[in-house]
Amino acid sequence: MANQKSMARLRAILKSATLAAIATTATASAATTSDTHVPAPSAEAPMPFEDTDDVEALAHQLAARLTDLPPIEAVGASADLATSVNARERLVLAGALAWVFPLASDDILLAHLADDPDPRVRAAIARAAWARMAVVGDTGILRRLLGDADPEVRAAAWHAVRG
Repeated sequence: MANQKSMARLRAILKSATLAAIATTATASAATTSDTHVPAPSAEAPMPFEDTDDVEALAHQLAARLTDLPPIEAVGASADLATSVNARERLVLAGALAWVFPLASDDILLAHLADDPDPRVRAAIARAAWARMAVVGDTGILRRLLGDADPEVRAAAWHAVRG
């Protein structure tokens, strides 16, 4: 039963970024169009664990939830987020990886997200790669990100290395 609660909370965190975007869009649409009807959320709709747009807070919550899950479920949830089409979900996962906790696939996730099309995700992975250096060792990700085409990614990698 505890695993079901943890999975439900994890799903809520994972959906919070998407729900926040939908809520923002719905609110903006309702404000600009008087005849637009925005339905009330149903009881079955997953609600965010914490109603926030703060990516760092969501990342911390995600890290805590992944720590509570059985290892195979944590790997599966992380893989789902890493391959999500939603850049915000990938960004929250990249931020969560900067919190050091046991995760069997962390080196694969770091390598995958280091090639993300969104520079914010790559910058967050630079910080995560540095934070997890003692756990996963030198994967070469930081060297690669130091030469990234995006100046903010290079700056994040340099800042991570300089500590």
